Amino acid sequence: MEITVDIIKMISHLHRKSQMYLNEKLEPLGLTAGLVPFLMISCDHPGVPQHSFCQFLDMDKSTVAKMLAKLEIQDYVTRRPDPEDSRSVRVYPSPKAKDLYSTLDGLGKAWTLELTKDLTELERTVLMEMLRRASQNASDYFTG
Repeated sequence: MEITVDIIKMISHLHRKSQMYLNEKLEPLGLTAGLVPFLMISCDHPGVPQHSFCQFLDMDKSTVAKMLAKLEIQDYVTRRPDPEDSRSVRVYPSPKAKDLYSTLDGLGKAWTLELTKDLTELERTVLMEMLRRASQNASDYFTG
């Protein structure tokens, strides 16, 4: 089925170009595209349990721990034991992360506008819904 190959190629292409865009914009800050979701989540949900990143990002515990350790070394987040559950760690954004939040949000919005610049508002809405459903189907495949 030709459409399958095209979808895989396009998803791969979009991912690579999105990573390139973010890496280019983030290089002066010493950050990479892979760290952005962690920063955004920590700012959106201060004190979020570390294990929640696994669900938010559909990643394994060791990858989450490594990424948060990088951000902690760079003083973007702090990790503290959960006072209610000694087995859990909570993640808090630093003032440095909070200051960067609007820049990161702006980069995401600018890239989204670039990608969808010749789409109508209805087409953007439909695209987002289709991508959400395809993403959910991918997750369901591995958890179902």
